[in-house]
Amino acid sequence: MSKLEQFQDFIRRNGKELTGVDVPIKLSNEQEKLPQLKFTFGWTIEVGVSTHEHGGYCPSGIKSGTASNARDCAHEKAKEYASGQNTLFNDRFLKILGPDISSNFLIRNKDLKSAPETYVGSKLCYNCSGSGTQSCSSCYGSGSNSCNRCSGSGRVSVSRYDSYNNRTVYTTESCSSCWGRGKTTCHTCGGSGSVTCNTCNGGGYLYYSYTIDGDAKRSTKWAYNSNDYHEWTSEFVKNNGLNLVYHLTEITEVDVEGTLDGCTFIFAFTAKLPTLQFTATIDKVDTKMCFAGKKDTTHNAGGVYDPAVWSVAQKMAGGSQSADKMALATPAVKNIIEANVTNSQIALLDENWVSTEIKDAVISNYQNLVTQLKKHSVKGIAPNMFLSLIKYTYLFFTLGMLIALLYPSFAVDSGNRMSVTQIPEWMMALLTMKFGLFGLPAFVNYAFVLGLLWLSYQSIKTWYWKSISKAKIWVLAISITLLLPHFAFTLYYNIVDLLNRSPTIASTLVSGSLLVGLYLLVIGVKWPEKWYSKLFGLIAGIGIYCALQYGFFFINPTYGFIANHANYVSEVAVLLSSGLDFMAHNLIEWGLLSISFTYFLTRRKFWLKAKTMVADYDSPVLLKSMNMDK
Repeated sequence: MSKLEQFQDFIRRNGKELTGVDVPIKLSNEQEKLPQLKFTFGWTIEVGVSTHEHGGYCPSGIKSGTASNARDCAHEKAKEYASGQNTLFNDRFLKILGPDISSNFLIRNKDLKSAPETYVGSKLCYNCSGSGTQSCSSCYGSGSNSCNRCSGSGRVSVSRYDSYNNRTVYTTESCSSCWGRGKTTCHTCGGSGSVTCNTCNGGGYLYYSYTIDGDAKRSTKWAYNSNDYHEWTSEFVKNNGLNLVYHLTEITEVDVEGTLDGCTFIFAFTAKLPTLQFTATIDKVDTKMCFAGKKDTTHNAGGVYDPAVWSVAQKMAGGSQSADKMALATPAVKNIIEANVTNSQIALLDENWVSTEIKDAVISNYQNLVTQLKKHSVKGIAPNMFLSLIKYTYLFFTLGMLIALLYPSFAVDSGNRMSVTQIPEWMMALLTMKFGLFGLPAFVNYAFVLGLLWLSYQSIKTWYWKSISKAKIWVLAISITLLLPHFAFTLYYNIVDLLNRSPTIASTLVSGSLLVGLYLLVIGVKWPEKWYSKLFGLIAGIGIYCALQYGFFFINPTYGFIANHANYVSEVAVLLSSGLDFMAHNLIEWGLLSISFTYFLTRRKFWLKAKTMVADYDSPVLLKSMNMDK
């Protein structure tokens, strides 16, 4: 089988694996060439001398007497390195750069670090002029300080009571701290007036080292030794380097006529680069395919897979789930989408097996599919939100009324408790440390607040059902930090309070049945599946509800649920009105609970339903695009 037939067979087989579609390609005009390339590299070596002050510490290196002598020696050696006269530096230069030259044409400029030698010199300390000591800063060189007790006078005022004459006598006496001298010995210098020099550590000399640092800056020229080469070869080599060429010769130092951008060292080598070019005909359209290097690396595949990829991808987002799933499972389409979503590179696009135009068309269809799925995932959410709000509002209304009916004295006292509107005032008092939580020191408040904020943030990141932005995480974390203490303390103290009160079970049964019994109507409509069954269920629910209320009224004289049976209805209304007062005092709390449950539970239900639908496509990248990969 000829190389042309091998390439044609490879392209058809590979296209079938990538797209699932036969690629009707026909290759012709095979052009194989083996041009010889000659490379000339040159480097300008820039060498500089760096100065380092070491204080009183003498570093290792070549001692050169004074600092000026060491500096002069370093500069002379640097000139020798830059001129190329030092063989040690040349050998070191080749050792650093040689491996990079042989493996990659696109070598970078190199930092040669410091040369092996370090030159060290010394000079008198500029602070102490070589004495090793300096004037004491505490006593300014005098060795003593003014006595603090007598302010330097040597005497202090004293008083004593003269009992004989019944009077207080004032006089002076010698200061006991300075023994009447008015001065005390300086503790810093021990009275000497001088201390060890902190610049040279008492040695009297400062040490300087001078190291040689170099940079190799590259310039390159290269040319063909023959005219038989493809015009795209230069671009290929610049993009891929020398690791693909054949017959790389040893790098040698050479002399060239003229200068190579003022380079100090010039090296050269030759190499052969096999190149191959075909004319590919697909759907009566001709394109050029280019390969080069040891393994026939693709330079330009001419977009030969465009028709095959598009025949699959154009069906995506057309309204057929099976066509969408097939397209997303096709390796070429899948790889293109994943590369776009993750912002990564793939050979399919870099080597132009699929052109930019087709890639953009695939991504456009994919984005249309994502948009369709997002719209479908929230379809009907508004009416569901409204119904859920009614459901949870009535649920918490019923719960609150039952608490008020069961513990009427507790309901009456609710107006004296802290409401959610007082949270800002409570938090401000907490942060200004006007009180301490749990009897602890007030500064511990900040540990509780920051700890709760951190715990809320981490909990939302870990357990929130979907991936959300950092801004939303912070909003939720701050909201929890503000509201959770209020609800937690309210729940704790109210439960403790309720346990100390006696429940009124009888009146709660009568009054509470009016509210709880309405769920019978909901059950009567919700459980039956047929529309006419729902109608019968509603009638049955109304009947049971009315029977329940009449039953309580009928047995009330016997059991005494309501003491004044003659005014049964008005007495029940009074009970309910007390519950309504309780609900009015806590309206914001119950409202927040209703809205929170409605928003989060309804949205979560829709999100889980949408994730199940998207997961049916068996495409991880689609889940990522929909923020459902958590």
